[in-house]
Amino acid sequence: MKIIQHVLQKFLLVVEKIIELLDGKCTYPEFEAELEKLLNDLGREICTEVLHELDQNIYKDKHQRKNWVVIQKDCQRTVTTVFGDITYERRYYKNKETGETAYLTDKAAGIQKYERIDAALKADITDLSTILSYQKSTQELKRDGASCNVSRQTVMNTLRKIDNLQTYEKPKMKKKIETLYIEADEDHIHLQNGKAGMVKLIYVHEGKQTITKGRNEIKNPIYFSGVYDKEKIEDLWKEVWMYITNTYDEDKIKRIYISGDGAEWIKFGVKYLPNAIYVLDFFHLQKYITAALKNDKKTKRALWKAIFKTDRQKVNELLTQKYNELGLKNPENIVTKCQTYINNNWDGICSYSLYKNEIVGCSAESHVSHVLSERLSRGPIAWSKVGAHKMAKLRAIKASGISLKDAILKQQYEGLKPLELPKQTVYKAKQQLKKIKSTYENIISLPILQNKKTLTSQAIKSLLLRSAI
Repeated sequence: MKIIQHVLQKFLLVVEKIIELLDGKCTYPEFEAELEKLLNDLGREICTEVLHELDQNIYKDKHQRKNWVVIQKDCQRTVTTVFGDITYERRYYKNKETGETAYLTDKAAGIQKYERIDAALKADITDLSTILSYQKSTQELKRDGASCNVSRQTVMNTLRKIDNLQTYEKPKMKKKIETLYIEADEDHIHLQNGKAGMVKLIYVHEGKQTITKGRNEIKNPIYFSGVYDKEKIEDLWKEVWMYITNTYDEDKIKRIYISGDGAEWIKFGVKYLPNAIYVLDFFHLQKYITAALKNDKKTKRALWKAIFKTDRQKVNELLTQKYNELGLKNPENIVTKCQTYINNNWDGICSYSLYKNEIVGCSAESHVSHVLSERLSRGPIAWSKVGAHKMAKLRAIKASGISLKDAILKQQYEGLKPLELPKQTVYKAKQQLKKIKSTYENIISLPILQNKKTLTSQAIKSLLLRSAI
């Protein structure tokens, strides 16, 4: 087994580089660059050797590959990892009973068919791409020390292949909650076809809690997002309901408050979910009122007073009066828009009076900014619908507190068995390591080497250990 030798030899080279640095033969930046190269070389060699040993083990263990026969050997494949490209050879098998063909080494290692990016690098790429552009993600990978050659197209393709990630952890026991809160809003993005697109955001939480004086936060929020056109809206709300039924005892839920700006897709959720009550987000109502009344503070005060008293007749009288006062004739004027908006969302306004002790307000606008806009709509970015949908879902998963890297690796390795090499191979490696360790302990006990700080003692230790290998 060559892995132990590879590791020790490479680390001996590291020791030699350290000695060169201390002896004034290279600068620190030169040392750092050389060290990075050595460690990446070591990583590639170890991965290649492990895959070789795995292929050998599968071939020799006929019980493990029952009914599988070799139809071609030395089939080469290159996979990009965080250490760089690794190239290895494996055998191609055929099942005598089913006729299926496969590279059993690839299957055992969890390397997907036709995939040229390994799972660990895929996880890094995906995680970076949720906060940086595709191009900047490739630059950051290189800055972090990965010697892989990844293009922005590779980043985009990798992102699009990520699917069916676990968006939340299911509790062992369902929570018994009487009141749930849902807030919803959308982010407007630019599409590559020159049109405008809309990314929807929904998050479910259990109310607000005080963190410090004057600072509150929502409890246990879980986010759902994506590009859902009209015919797909039900799919989004279905995801939300599945989360609720998987997490909470639905028989105990008395009310679900759904807050939003009055968009039809949000109101669809009120019809879709049981015991749902619509609550209008007053942030959007305020924008309509400000646009309609501008600096007319007197009418503003009277209008808000009528709204809080749920006096619909008075609200309409005030806005009609303002319309006449301004002599507006265009049916699309801002006063009429405000009046229409209020009347279309009157149920959501009345909810504040009917359930004032339970409603906790709505902060959807700021959540959209934080979860979506930071990556999707700030700056001159144009998206495809597929790309925007994937990015929104990944951003929502991260906002829910899920580690993307862990989720991707868990999905990739689910069902895989731990690597198991032949016992004889492992035994020989252990014996070799034991012998090297014993030799090294004897060497360093020599009186001339007791001074650990001298350049001479370090050089001698390195040379003697190399001869022991």
